[in-house]
Amino acid sequence: MAVNGGADGVQIAISGCYAGPMFNTLIGLGLSLVFQSWSKYPNSYEIPGDNSLYETLGFLMSGLLWALVVVPKKNMRLDRFLGWGLLAIYSCFLFLRLAKLFGLLKA
Repeated sequence: MAVNGGADGVQIAISGCYAGPMFNTLIGLGLSLVFQSWSKYPNSYEIPGDNSLYETLGFLMSGLLWALVVVPKKNMRLDRFLGWGLLAIYSCFLFLRLAKLFGLLKA
């Protein structure tokens, strides 16, 4: 569909790249939480808290916002600027997680 989409082909491809994993995450988490709460019924299911969840969510949002700002400014063309920015965000995330794993930063 993206190949034969004409001028909107890039937008369709980008939408598929973001919407596919987002759908998988929402359905995967949604179904597992529904089944877990169903198995604990009538008691409530308490989701365990973890600070790394907020870090992951923050880096995910920063990557999405980066792409949301850069792609329209570049006329829906994917270039090195977008790629290097996304790699920088991922590198910061990876460094933070590894530093916490090896004890360089306190959790």
